[in-house]
Amino acid sequence: MTALRGDTSSHQTIHPNALRTTKIFQNTSTLFGAHLLGRLGALVITIWLMPRYFPQNALGGYFVAISLTNLIASLTELGLQNPLIREMTLDLPRTRQFLGNALLVRGVLSLIAYAIMVVSGVQLGYASFIEMIVFLGLAEIANSIAQLYRCVFRAHEEMRYEALTVVAERGAFVLIGGGAILLGYELVFVCYVMLAASCINLSLSVAVTRYRFTPLRFQLNWQIISVLLRQALPFAVGNLFNLLYFRIDAILLSKLSPDGIEANMWYGSAYTLVNAFTILPGAFMMGAMFPVLSRAFEKAPDDFPKVYTFGVRWMLLSGIPFAVGLTTLSREITAALFPVETVDNIAIALQWLSGSGGLIFLTTVVLTVLRAADKRRAFSFLMATTALLNIGLNLFLIPRFSHVGAAIAMVLSEVYLLIVGFGYISKRLAKLTETGFILKALLLSVLMGVGLVLTRGSVSVWVLIPLAIGFYGGGLAVWGEFRTLKNLTLTR
Repeated sequence: MTALRGDTSSHQTIHPNALRTTKIFQNTSTLFGAHLLGRLGALVITIWLMPRYFPQNALGGYFVAISLTNLIASLTELGLQNPLIREMTLDLPRTRQFLGNALLVRGVLSLIAYAIMVVSGVQLGYASFIEMIVFLGLAEIANSIAQLYRCVFRAHEEMRYEALTVVAERGAFVLIGGGAILLGYELVFVCYVMLAASCINLSLSVAVTRYRFTPLRFQLNWQIISVLLRQALPFAVGNLFNLLYFRIDAILLSKLSPDGIEANMWYGSAYTLVNAFTILPGAFMMGAMFPVLSRAFEKAPDDFPKVYTFGVRWMLLSGIPFAVGLTTLSREITAALFPVETVDNIAIALQWLSGSGGLIFLTTVVLTVLRAADKRRAFSFLMATTALLNIGLNLFLIPRFSHVGAAIAMVLSEVYLLIVGFGYISKRLAKLTETGFILKALLLSVLMGVGLVLTRGSVSVWVLIPLAIGFYGGGLAVWGEFRTLKNLTLTR
């Protein structure tokens, strides 16, 4: 507990009816719906249009540029976002002071990160697509600044405003970028459009914060900066390893794969498809549950195991069928979406990445809990060891199995993160208050998978997907899982 907050002593009155699970699911559904629309729109560009209008080596360069700029842009975060949300959640009247000082820090870091992006692009031998790095880098900087304003929305648990900015940004990108591709513009023009969409996101975020929450004032306060940095720096190391873990594979693939830069197109396409649906754990855990977990840990520790179990329950119930369904139908989905000459290479990567995508639902719980409980050293250690394991696996597997090796490395790394992370939480923070939902998820997912195996090839994949969702959701309803939503009342 920091000296910057108001009185939050243990003697304060907790009102158990202040926040119910409907608020969590309202925020989750709002964020998930907006991000899903945005991701689906981006999939139309990245998966449907780009492979049909641009050569595979150009798309490989595009995926490398995205990975490089996204990785280096993590330097601008410095671990600030979660401590910022946490501090504002616990002291909402000081939102303006926290936001203003966080923006000052991020502004300096953004200049440094952008310079590193450009220099790295040249030094790594990516001169042929340096222009894409330049504009995608600026887009990353604009989005990283806008992300601080989204922290205000999350701290106040008003995710509808974040949803508005997401829809505006992605909508602009899809409409203008898609039109440009159809009109025959080069791939670099799509990067220009991405920068313009990011500027729309930033402008709208600033406007909403200004008129709905607080006017901005850049009043330097070293005490606030000190509090944020003390919490952020240990997480910054972990966040950097986190981004390294998720993005270094594309860079290593471009250098080590026997298939050359085209392997980045195959891997990047499969990764983009899986990543489109892993927004659910991000919206649920990091969006809706993070402030709730933070409050429970600080102000109502007896509730913390119950809240933790609530998060695990719904991420496991969602993640297992996702992995089973996408793995089973990976070839059918790939054949329906991609040009025929790329299907074999993308489908096998998608099959492996489907498993990692399902695991991400659960590992997101681990990372969110560690951040909410302010376990900086544990978070940094876990992400550092996971990243190092992933790099080692990539160095071994990519030269032998190309993009498939990168996908296998991702699965094995997620398994390690899951086992070690949940082991730490169970030993040091909280244990699950119940486990019966695990067996239900496994049994229903196996039955669903068997049904998909028996019917794929004879029924359209676009019919099988809703049937599988209906079967699984119906099974959860029969077993009473949805009734558990009424049984959790969280404290404010």
